Amino acid sequence: MRYLGYARAAAMTAAAVATTVALVGGGGVARAADGELVPYPGPDAVVWISEHTGSGGLVSSGLNARLGTEIAVACEGGGSVEVGFEASGTPGSAPVTFTLECPAGAVARRTVQLGDGLSGSFGVQVTASDGGIRWGLAVLQPE
Repeated sequence: MRYLGYARAAAMTAAAVATTVALVGGGGVARAADGELVPYPGPDAVVWISEHTGSGGLVSSGLNARLGTEIAVACEGGGSVEVGFEASGTPGSAPVTFTLECPAGAVARRTVQLGDGLSGSFGVQVTASDGGIRWGLAVLQPE
């Protein structure tokens, strides 16, 4: 049974990354030579963006109500990112917004617990204070 969870997560992550590349706005995908801000998080990832520069966002689906949900964000570049998460597939859920300071020359990381019972579709918006800010994120549902 555990294998099915891994297969589901891997398939959904691959589809979400392909969709995200088409949906992320702003400055385009960041330079791969600079390294990933968020390394591949494994089978618990519902969606993963290793890195991006400037503002952007994504929409996806696949949240499982029986698992807790969290979002991990990392950034660098001398400014900040405001992150907004909304589980549009879960009636009555409240949007979550937080800010992460992004130091110049170092990487800041933060994980926010979004709670249990979220299901279906969701959206994430990242607003960078400067077009040169690099960030990455993963929406996770650890089993």
